[in-house]
Amino acid sequence: MQTHWFLTVWPFIGVGGAIVMVAILLTTDTFRSSTTVSRWCDPAWLAWLAVPLYWVHQFEEYSLPVLGFDYSIQEMICEKIGFPPYPACPIPLAFYPVVNIALMWFGAPLAAYLFRRNVLVGLSFWGLLFANGLVHSAGGIASGAYNTGLWSAALLFVPLSIWVIYVSAIRGPYTGKVVGTAYAAGAVTHVLLFSGYALYKAGVFGNTGLLVFAAVIGFAPIILATIASRFFKPALLRPVQTP
Repeated sequence: MQTHWFLTVWPFIGVGGAIVMVAILLTTDTFRSSTTVSRWCDPAWLAWLAVPLYWVHQFEEYSLPVLGFDYSIQEMICEKIGFPPYPACPIPLAFYPVVNIALMWFGAPLAAYLFRRNVLVGLSFWGLLFANGLVHSAGGIASGAYNTGLWSAALLFVPLSIWVIYVSAIRGPYTGKVVGTAYAAGAVTHVLLFSGYALYKAGVFGNTGLLVFAAVIGFAPIILATIASRFFKPALLRPVQTP
């Protein structure tokens, strides 16, 4: 099956970006809100950390067939939805880079940048990582087998998502309601993504509509977190300078 070269290359671009960004995160103070505490205890820095972590996850999910491993997340999704395998599966292959790039190349960095104005928005993508990690982990346990993306989801997403909750709410300056709502925005985005497959299968929209949906879903955590922010006092959403 012939595909556009970008459909194969994009996860490798992402993991290259992840290597560079992790190096910047760990060796410079660029993304830190305070240098008086460990960067691992700085919620603003952790908001940025979600970005390269998901790039690594995308690499694990989408690069395996290129590397010679017999694991294809595209085929897995088609099977789960009840479609035949490619090339008969109707889901356009462009959908996968569009939704992933919208989410983590644009949406997640924007959310991390907005942390300086709104903590709820800034941490929203951690909810997506947490939900994704739980889904992959539960699937691996239930089937007793590897699924594409399992290692990064189970070993990175789940423990670090819990750590962010601890740093931000349990020992940190933000209320559990604010952090919990941020995580809920990300988790609901995960649900919306899967509902998009269902709507597509039901014929609510076609290929073009699915691609538009993919682009919009990339900013869903920010949109949902912004709406939820209206129910909190502004003072609760302002970033607190870590002493």
